[in-house]
Amino acid sequence: MTQRSYRSIGDVLTLLRAEFPDITISKIRFLESQGLVSPQRSPSGYRKFYDEDVERLRYVLLQQREHFLPLKVIRDRLNGDGIPSIEEEGEADVEDIAALDEVEGSSVAPTPHLAAVTVAPAPVAARPTPTPRPTVADVVAALQEAPPAPPAPAEPVEVAQSAPVAPVVAHNDPEPSDDALTAEELAVQTGLEVADVDLLVDYGILRPGKVAGLTCFEPTDVAIASAATRFLAAGVEPRHLRQFRNGVEREASLLEQLSAPMLRQRNPDARRHAEELIDGLAQAGSELRAALIEREIDRILGR
Repeated sequence: MTQRSYRSIGDVLTLLRAEFPDITISKIRFLESQGLVSPQRSPSGYRKFYDEDVERLRYVLLQQREHFLPLKVIRDRLNGDGIPSIEEEGEADVEDIAALDEVEGSSVAPTPHLAAVTVAPAPVAARPTPTPRPTVADVVAALQEAPPAPPAPAEPVEVAQSAPVAPVVAHNDPEPSDDALTAEELAVQTGLEVADVDLLVDYGILRPGKVAGLTCFEPTDVAIASAATRFLAAGVEPRHLRQFRNGVEREASLLEQLSAPMLRQRNPDARRHAEELIDGLAQAGSELRAALIEREIDRILGR
């Protein structure tokens, strides 16, 4: 039998786990959804990872673990979009992530060795006064706006005497929930800075959606951000919260593996059993975590 030239997602997980113990199938799928790796698909839909895909994944995981780089910075480097690397600048340590975050999507004053070729002074390049940003309510209102009614016919027609039909509303994007918030609104509600919200998104703690090009946060994000606020107030950086995210991803991966056989069946009863299994085990996992952390707290405090 001819040996295949590609690996399945399970093979990749096994290959990388020795070097990256926290890697999970869910994380590989998440990195794929963020455009950091693009494996081919078989006719039946299974992922096919070739050597270059595995090396790309290894690079991403290494940059996250060793240098705490945001995914958008790693993606730009992989795609060669001209983001200046710290090695090329020669003026900052490669672990200076704060400098990278400032370069990404912001206006930065020219470095001394570029000052001679800078035509416009720094104040000219300053960001103009921002116009008011739309809220989620504005987007919902725009999506729900009906098209104008067609003009009335010149002469009454007998067959047109039926009851008028309401105009059809076209929705090109899914509607957010009534409680959805923008990044600014989330920051105000939770006491965070917008920059902190952006960092929580970069490190995968918050996962917002997009509606009509506007970033929206749901009530679950509000609860997560509120809990994160207490850690940040104690001096914990957003990147350190990844251990909680990693633990949740590993637990979700276990639930996914246990329920996958039932979810693959085209049977409403199997689907219901899968939901009951996941709900029950999720509750058991919550109780197990609470008991384990209570035991460790007692150990720390010597109780």
